[in-house]
Amino acid sequence: MKYCSIRTFALVAILLINACTSSDVSNKNYSTINIADNIGRGYLLNISEIAESVEYIPLETTDSSLVGDLSQVYYTNGFFVLNTFKNSKGILKVFDRKGQFHNTLSRLGRGPEEYTSINSIDTYKNNIVILTFHNIIEYSFDGKFIKSVPVKKEEFCNGYGNIIKIDDSHYMLITMPDSKNQNKYAAIIVDSSAKIKLSFNYPKSEIEIAKNRKKRVKGLDNPVIFSNKSLGKVVTGNDEFIISHSKEYVSIDTIYRINYGKYKTTADNIKRVNKRSKLINLYGQILEGNNHIFFNLNLRTLAHKPMKMIRRGGKDTVMLFPFSCALYDKRDGSFRLIDQPEDYQKGFIEDFEGGPAFWPSYISDDEYLVSFVNASEFIQHAQTHKVSDKFKKIADGLKETDNPVVILVKLKN
Repeated sequence: MKYCSIRTFALVAILLINACTSSDVSNKNYSTINIADNIGRGYLLNISEIAESVEYIPLETTDSSLVGDLSQVYYTNGFFVLNTFKNSKGILKVFDRKGQFHNTLSRLGRGPEEYTSINSIDTYKNNIVILTFHNIIEYSFDGKFIKSVPVKKEEFCNGYGNIIKIDDSHYMLITMPDSKNQNKYAAIIVDSSAKIKLSFNYPKSEIEIAKNRKKRVKGLDNPVIFSNKSLGKVVTGNDEFIISHSKEYVSIDTIYRINYGKYKTTADNIKRVNKRSKLINLYGQILEGNNHIFFNLNLRTLAHKPMKMIRRGGKDTVMLFPFSCALYDKRDGSFRLIDQPEDYQKGFIEDFEGGPAFWPSYISDDEYLVSFVNASEFIQHAQTHKVSDKFKKIADGLKETDNPVVILVKLKN
């Protein structure tokens, strides 16, 4: 829709002013994600309910392709980009769709085509998008420099901590909360010329919660951003509204309301919060596909089946966590908490090949969910579970020191 009259322009300006915070949202055409009414009810879900296939792709292991500890896998247009704990040295690894090593991106430095740090990564079409504190840099999968977008540091901002490239010329960034100086904005959208197109205010309710926190944990919670079909979305800390933008980047709209019910964190109950508090929070990233949204929740004492997981560190420790994976169906509005299929695993039962439980860490524009499993864990699973011949054949070809195995799950239409 094009805006071509003075009257329309004035109306848009008014909408922009009124839509700056989610507490002032006038749009009532949002869908409700009903968490409150589903507390205490969990389900074991098969991945075949939402997916049409699961594929395991061993990554080539050579001296030059060795990954080490892997933190995240991105996938787009037939290439995997691996973010490892080596990213403090500015090192990323690129593999093709078959798992063959393609390239190492290592451009850490202060030159005009280099990055000073890696705060966040996204992939878009044939490019790798890297966010430093105040700069966006894009490279091809071959490591060729494409462009740089310097993002101005505003007085309200302590830097930028996460990035999503929404379309060919727009990026969504979250600001980094500062415990001393409250951020004015939770997220911004900038274009390829570094112009700020939209700013998403922290709601007043979030600011009040931050003020009332106990001294040792004062400050705003991190915003979460995610996107689907070139529509970026923001949820700010404990706020109940998931907000988005118009296609023209001129106004802010409410897309979803999260119903926390009596378990919602407020400026009043945050004063007394403790391990026994019956409050619910979003935990970690949110992923959105065409039909579903994937959530991670901290249920605290409301967790009916706490997750039994291994905490990695200098010494691995078995711990119970009050977390839950959750699935929202955009088609019928249903919301389900997902029970842990077995100890030390989380997410969906993998009922195609008998592999380990699956929970995505990334979703591509062409509807592939992505995750990974370490080679040693893949081998062990094949030895201790009933798996398909295909899975067993892959395991038989692995060594425990090999690179991880990437998991690609194709979602149903």
